[in-house]
Amino acid sequence: MSALSNCSTTVWAVNATTIAGSPTGSSGFSSALLTLPVGILVDQNDTIYVMDHGTTFYRMQVFRPGRQFATIIFNAIFGTTLNQLSSAVALNMDVSGNIYILDQGNNRVTKWAPGASTGILVAGGSGQGSSIKKLNTAWDIFVEPNTSYIWIADSNNNRIVKWVNTSTAILAAGEGTSGSNANQLNFPTGVFVDTSDSNTLYVADFSNHRIQKWLYGASNGTTVSGQSNVSGSALNQLNKPFALIMDTNKSLYIVDSGNNRIVLWLLGATSGILIAGTGVVGALPSQLYNPWSVRLDSTGALIVNDCYNNRIQRFPVICSPNTASSSATSVLTNSTSIASTLQNTTILFYFLFYFALFNAQWAF
Repeated sequence: MSALSNCSTTVWAVNATTIAGSPTGSSGFSSALLTLPVGILVDQNDTIYVMDHGTTFYRMQVFRPGRQFATIIFNAIFGTTLNQLSSAVALNMDVSGNIYILDQGNNRVTKWAPGASTGILVAGGSGQGSSIKKLNTAWDIFVEPNTSYIWIADSNNNRIVKWVNTSTAILAAGEGTSGSNANQLNFPTGVFVDTSDSNTLYVADFSNHRIQKWLYGASNGTTVSGQSNVSGSALNQLNKPFALIMDTNKSLYIVDSGNNRIVLWLLGATSGILIAGTGVVGALPSQLYNPWSVRLDSTGALIVNDCYNNRIQRFPVICSPNTASSSATSVLTNSTSIASTLQNTTILFYFLFYFALFNAQWAF
């Protein structure tokens, strides 16, 4: 889970290569196709883990470099037991190769050891609610590499919580009520922790159209990207930022979902740099449709989960001083470290209801 430390002069190709799924956006359940991929990981060998789903199941597939087809490493049907999932929305991996799944529908995080057929409860799991030990429609997780503490974007509770073990959670950011003040969040959907800087927290504050930086233990955040409570498509603005990662130069890679693009925000900058996507929805190699997450591989290339196009896109580095002069160095990301992955009508109804609710939230 290493990659080059990209610098301010790094340039990425305009057109991406589809490395998983269909280049044209077609969906399906063969090993060559994806259907609404909801989470990705990239490991130290540039192996890509992708979770997508049908109407009754989730599957985890592994795409290895240079191979045309994926290997399915597990299937989980919809349900509430620990070998099942409901609305899984984010993935993470620790240094031992354990995969953490944010199971939004069950308001919990489960840990899956390599080769396991069932998960272990590591956070939440006590139902939906607003008490500190409950979650409500969480959208993202970050697992600390050394401690395995789990940071969760508890979206409908308008807060970030840190789980130090299965029974202890701590409020890390936000006061629990939606708002745009410095001590508030409004439907946060992305979380990243800079473990090299005293666990400084970065939050994709989705409905406030901003990225908030919270020093560890602080009661207020500071806007470092976007304009608070103002959406737009100018490069000094964001529109529904959904997720983010950071490299070792402390540059932010932001999934600007409402603008269907990835923007790079350098440390201290007042404006971003467009690095992937055109800002217009589409399935061309240069376009994205509701991008979900971004990662970096060992060359510094962007790996983008192009969710509604049912594909994973790779935007290669075409110009970087680091390429010739630097060996692979630690790059922090939201997958712990890339630094340092209906059979019955009732289930179909809830599946459609879930996506209708998600799209309704997207419109706000």
